[in-house]
Amino acid sequence: MERAFSASVTDLLQAGIEPEIANRFLQERLHIDPAKELEKMENFDVKAITRADEKYPVLLAQLYDPPAILFYRGTLPDQTRKHIAVVGSREVTAYGTRAIETIVGPLAESGVVIVSGLAYGVDALAHRITIDRGGTTIAVLGTGADAASIYPSANRTLASQILAAGGAIVSEFPIGTPPLKHHFPIRNRVIAGLCHGTLVIEAAQKSGSLITARAALEAGRDVYAVPGTIDAPLSEGPNNLIKMGASLVTSANDIVHTIEKPDTVINEIFSYEARNETERIILSFLQTQPIHIDEIAHACILPIEIISSTLTLLEMKGIIRHEGGRYYVRIS
Repeated sequence: MERAFSASVTDLLQAGIEPEIANRFLQERLHIDPAKELEKMENFDVKAITRADEKYPVLLAQLYDPPAILFYRGTLPDQTRKHIAVVGSREVTAYGTRAIETIVGPLAESGVVIVSGLAYGVDALAHRITIDRGGTTIAVLGTGADAASIYPSANRTLASQILAAGGAIVSEFPIGTPPLKHHFPIRNRVIAGLCHGTLVIEAAQKSGSLITARAALEAGRDVYAVPGTIDAPLSEGPNNLIKMGASLVTSANDIVHTIEKPDTVINEIFSYEARNETERIILSFLQTQPIHIDEIAHACILPIEIISSTLTLLEMKGIIRHEGGRYYVRIS
């Protein structure tokens, strides 16, 4: 990273970076002083880890675009513990509140780490109930991780309570980053990426919660949804997720039974037998680590349209999984 930061425009171009991006990087670099950033971190008690660090969350590292740097305050929970994201509307109803108490509360008591975004409504309630039940919670921000940057500012006290309870405040944005609108969809993929699954409680048909659910699906994680009445606008999101295959949840046990299943052991010799030569060639290159479709095309020397259609068929058969970003892994 140090070499990349100090690279010349020639170095950046030789690395394959587009000229416009390389020039913008050089301009932005003029306004960044690493020594001052480190001083800020020390002053605001913010730590940072990179993907090269052993403490970097394993699940997050599995995304096709994980944050290069993760800033945090507090304590990152033991990675062997199960993590569940809880997201939903900022205008939570009495029904949504009962659902959080009934489902999230017992999950927190059982030792599941609850991850959310510190927003009004479902997010804040999920954090509060977790703390009340003696659990651990992580708040993922769309701003800097320092106290002064927390948004909404009304939840700064809640953020302090999260830290006091042994949880963490996490962000991929540097200290002092304001709550810009486009930061929050970016933040949502981190919420999903930290977790084994994402639970949606009350969400409109078009909402940030569904962006988080989509990010979970792209990462190959479970999506859970609490059903609602057919005439409630905030039930449209969860109900449609259930129609699309999300797990219907009415109690904490519905999630516990899923996440406590032993991890599937994938043998070196897979059980599925290729139905034709194209499948055989493609499957010979797919393993348990994600591989991009362009790498497959280069290795197989087959037309990209043939590879794409074959991958789609194999995914429908449950033999492979699309990890997002046109990355694929073999699962059977």
